[in-house]
Amino acid sequence: MHNFNSKQHELITHVVMDHETSIEQEDYWLKHFFKAVVFFIASIIVLSLFRIFFLYYFSAGLNITGANFLPALGVGIRVDAKWLSLALLPAFLVFLFSYWKPFLFKYAAVLAGFGLFGMVLLDAVNFGFFSFYKTPISPLVFGFFQDDTKAILQTLWQDWPILSYLLVLFCGIAVPFVAASLFFNRLKASPRGYQLFLLSIVSILLFAFFIRGSIGKFPLRQEDFAVSKVQLINASVPNGAAALYEATKAWRNFQIKGEPSQALTKFGYSNIEEAKKDLAVRAHTSTQLSFRPNVVFAVMESMSGDIFNSHDSLVNNTLGALDTALEDAVVFRKAVSIENGTFPSLEGLLFDTPISPISQSIYGRKELSFSQIRAFKEAGYRTVFLTGCPEPWRQINDTFKFYGFEEIYGQAAIGEKFPNAEKSPWGIGDKWMFKFAEDLLKEAEGTGRPVFIMMLSTTNHPPFKVPDGEQVSKVDISKLPKTINLEGSYDGNMKMLLKTYQYAANSLGNFILDLRNKGWLKNTIVAATGDHNARMRYQSEGNWHHVFGVPVLFWLPDQNLKASVDTDRWVSHRDILPSLLAMSTGKNLGNEKGRNLFAKDTEEGAVSFIGWSGSGFVIGKPGMVTLNGKNLECYNWRDDKLVKAESCSNEQETMGKEARAQRAISEYIVRKGLQE
Repeated sequence: MHNFNSKQHELITHVVMDHETSIEQEDYWLKHFFKAVVFFIASIIVLSLFRIFFLYYFSAGLNITGANFLPALGVGIRVDAKWLSLALLPAFLVFLFSYWKPFLFKYAAVLAGFGLFGMVLLDAVNFGFFSFYKTPISPLVFGFFQDDTKAILQTLWQDWPILSYLLVLFCGIAVPFVAASLFFNRLKASPRGYQLFLLSIVSILLFAFFIRGSIGKFPLRQEDFAVSKVQLINASVPNGAAALYEATKAWRNFQIKGEPSQALTKFGYSNIEEAKKDLAVRAHTSTQLSFRPNVVFAVMESMSGDIFNSHDSLVNNTLGALDTALEDAVVFRKAVSIENGTFPSLEGLLFDTPISPISQSIYGRKELSFSQIRAFKEAGYRTVFLTGCPEPWRQINDTFKFYGFEEIYGQAAIGEKFPNAEKSPWGIGDKWMFKFAEDLLKEAEGTGRPVFIMMLSTTNHPPFKVPDGEQVSKVDISKLPKTINLEGSYDGNMKMLLKTYQYAANSLGNFILDLRNKGWLKNTIVAATGDHNARMRYQSEGNWHHVFGVPVLFWLPDQNLKASVDTDRWVSHRDILPSLLAMSTGKNLGNEKGRNLFAKDTEEGAVSFIGWSGSGFVIGKPGMVTLNGKNLECYNWRDDKLVKAESCSNEQETMGKEARAQRAISEYIVRKGLQE
């Protein structure tokens, strides 16, 4: 009897202890459940603060009210909840199992830390990317792995406030953990098992809802990011993770699937004949010279239009010898780039393409019929691509020969000829590139075979440093236009930017003066432009012509062509090669291409493929028209500002339709050519 009572007592004791353990376990899990809720809410707040700071930082001078921003904040919170839930999903699943295995909670916390780290890091990357490209993360970001990655990292370390970014990254991760640790430490509850089960089910459903982002027919998607007519507000909606996801989709979709006609249908055209009806009719008056000239086309790194126009030889000498060389040049000060990055602009110039990159895709080693360089080769020109970059940069030494270039020279070839030339992370000094080009022209003079040289300079690229110990003249950043926020540009390193800008422009100027002194300008056409504007901080809204502004310059043997040209018109990168081809080979490109700037009766409007507001824009004396599928949005000039118009004028409507047709047909030609 005694043994029976003893066993009964032990059994009861075990039951009581198991019950108490179960209660403690349930209390422990419930306490950490509420801590996880606090962690999630605090993380959403941190990510929302990133969005608010993003808008505050980039909206200098833009009158944005709380009412304008609230819709963006609302959708932005949904975006953050969606991507944070996805980032924390592994941690959430491990946490659910921690009810039975409490030691798993520590692993859940570690996974949560990694998930939050990824979210905060991508927001920081998105902020920096927008500073450069004026768009959230786009497929251009993948150039980090295809470019000179070491040079990019060195540039970031020297020219970006890395320590500030790291501090923000640390605080963004620490705040949610600190907040979670401060709450529910003394929680006393007696939850029942079925209550915890219901709590788990509700949390799973909420997680699924957050990931979907919507209770409507469609989940949260890119179309929901457009909440305002102000593009900057729309750009603040996607966080870094969402922007990277959309960029990745675009990158994968670049493998050109479907029929080329899709390039037409998205702009409202059922076939190419219908699109051609919207094109302007051009007279194609001949501008061909009586001889075959040598042709040189220099694409200058970050040759900003604003810096070019701020030149003052006494106090802000940004041009050096180029100032003297401009005396007999055709100077278009009102000009825009075709794209807003070095390689997209380069491919835009070569291929007249609105989609990029082509040469680094599966089509990189394909003979491309739409390459505009092939026309020079077919006309008997020796075709050379010359750059101060290392030859393997973006694989140009392997791919450019498929596009019409017979020879490709870069840092190694230039350095071999000029062994004392200083090298930077991005390549060799511009002075030496131009000296190499002079030797190529000398060879052409000797052989009688004309040469086409396309050059890409490198010096005016961060980290800024004037090479070879060259002395530069005085520069003054206060002479730059007020549309530029000097404090927010290059982390206060604007003065060095102006010095390297002067060095690069001076190198170009000395090259021109050398050709003039040798008498070679009498049989050589030279064109020059910037690949894009310098990466300065602007208040973008209404100032797009500044943000994307570059100069376009020509030196021509024929004085009659100089006298007849209208240099007050707006031009773009797309107009350069058609002009050069018409003068040198007599070849007139189609009406869907850029204009011959020296021909008569060419239409109004400079077309760019920069798609910050859709699929590009056209700018001219009537104003600006942005292209977004079938839709046109028009802006009027108000002094030096572009202001949204209530409706498009007849001139804007005509200019917009012509540009839309050019944009659609250009993409159609590229897509069709890639499938040949």
